[in-house]
Amino acid sequence: MENGPERFEGRKLGILVTDGSDAGILKALKAALDKAGATFEIIAPKVTGAKASDGSWIDADQMIDGGPSVLYDAVALLPAADAMGDLLLESSARDFLADAFAHCKFIGYVDAALPLFEKAGIASDDFDEGCISIASAKAAKSFVDGLAKLRVWEREPHVKMP
Repeated sequence: MENGPERFEGRKLGILVTDGSDAGILKALKAALDKAGATFEIIAPKVTGAKASDGSWIDADQMIDGGPSVLYDAVALLPAADAMGDLLLESSARDFLADAFAHCKFIGYVDAALPLFEKAGIASDDFDEGCISIASAKAAKSFVDGLAKLRVWEREPHVKMP
């Protein structure tokens, strides 16, 4: 009851990164989560982590095939466009997104992640208020502010069998 749907405090965001992920957006996302009293884990294609767009190293908490989206209250997809070819070959990356969508979770994404939606069987006309573009640091803060709803229950009839 203490963590009711009025805030994201005490919740966890799963952040999928690759080599070349935008360091500025990641930094803004982390700061917004800290301000909201929430935590995060970094998920990467390799257990060692990934190299950000500014050359800094992003340590991974989970490897994509060991950190399914079911572990998180919401997810953010921050892959770099150059890394999408390899990421699209990862069935666990497809499942990460498809499961988050089916579980009515909020999904933040950068434009480079759009091919992963297609691979997961989620068409752009399936996007709802829970699929949020985070193309800038300002958008990252707005995304985190919107996580207080916790789930997009309006999506449920569209992802469940009749």
